[in-house]
Amino acid sequence: MKAEQESPKSVVEDSHKSHGLNRRNFLRGSIAAVAVTVPAMGISEIKKASGAPAAPEAPAPETPKGPPAKSLLVLRKNCTGCNSCVYACSLFHDGHVRPATARIYVRRVKGIVDVPNICWHCIDAPCVEACPVTPKKAIYKDKETNVIKFTDEKLCLGAKCNKCVDACPPQYLRVHPETLRPLFCDLCGGDPQCVKACARQSRETGEVLRADPRVGGVHRSFRDVTPDEAVEGLIKSLYYPNVEGERR
Repeated sequence: MKAEQESPKSVVEDSHKSHGLNRRNFLRGSIAAVAVTVPAMGISEIKKASGAPAAPEAPAPETPKGPPAKSLLVLRKNCTGCNSCVYACSLFHDGHVRPATARIYVRRVKGIVDVPNICWHCIDAPCVEACPVTPKKAIYKDKETNVIKFTDEKLCLGAKCNKCVDACPPQYLRVHPETLRPLFCDLCGGDPQCVKACARQSRETGEVLRADPRVGGVHRSFRDVTPDEAVEGLIKSLYYPNVEGERR
């Protein structure tokens, strides 16, 4: 019995059918892959891929700011000596933590009490009055911001003089370890970083530093109290009066 031979026509038809089936399977697979991929893309990515302009992002809400600070107040009895104010100050002014160049510093006296030393931004500015440089003084008090500024740092005599340091009523002023010029508090442009750092650290102990938009008045009674005098008062009010002892 002769083997049946397929006609050329049937071979062509089967080839077309097989080719069409493979093509349909390929298209189905491609569509399925796209369907899986698209949900994984973000809307903005899809728009970017399609060339459509992306919608503008909503600006972040701005934190309302109070009036610029013109003076500082420190409640000494609440200070724990954490030095967060010192670190924040030097980081803001120098770009790195360096307590020796901070415009605020904390002294631990007699191993008992921590006393923050700040510039009181005195109305009469004894440091400016003490500057012997003439005819133009090396420092001046800015009436708008209430801070002491250098007229010109080159005019400052530095270690040869330091009369401004000696004239400071609360014994706050100190000099830069390299330039030997006095370090004046500039209130960080009216937004003191020490106050912010202190607020984050002193929630349990109570407020230590406060920025005030007013000039003077608030801290007049504090200004003439030296760190050593402040310590004596704090020891009597917070601890048993013992000169040698530790905290109790």
